[in-house]
Amino acid sequence: MSSFLSKDRLIGLFCFVFASYVWYEAGTFPTSDFDAVGPTLYPRFLATVIGLAALIIFLKAKPENAAGASRPKCGSFLYVILLSVAYAALLNPLGFIPTTVLFLLCMVIYFDPSEMKVRLRNAALYAVLFSVFLYLFFARLLGVLLPGGVLHGLLG
Repeated sequence: MSSFLSKDRLIGLFCFVFASYVWYEAGTFPTSDFDAVGPTLYPRFLATVIGLAALIIFLKAKPENAAGASRPKCGSFLYVILLSVAYAALLNPLGFIPTTVLFLLCMVIYFDPSEMKVRLRNAALYAVLFSVFLYLFFARLLGVLLPGGVLHGLLG
């Protein structure tokens, strides 16, 4: 691989192409006279965020030198895939908030290199607040039906 096209730049390029595809496809969604916002707003918003992040990754990536290049490790990738499968499997029985809290806790604990006591406290606070924020944003503000699970009666 050339020094200009490092792994980070390839990932940035791939994500930018993906965001461009999502942007284009969102424009093909059928519109309705009853929906003032339209079906393209949210996918195009996400595509814009992904595209900008991909551009930043591409521009800030440092070239790799051949001496420092190492074989890619698939442990973290496999961890994320398995955790995502577990998240999807537990989403209906446990509900959105508890499953998302568990998912975020597992992700932060695995990828945060700080001390375990600090990591658990920060991860728990982050996971609970972000999960509740996501639930309120999607379920209450946007009207997306999310599984209530064990908290079904409490969420109203």
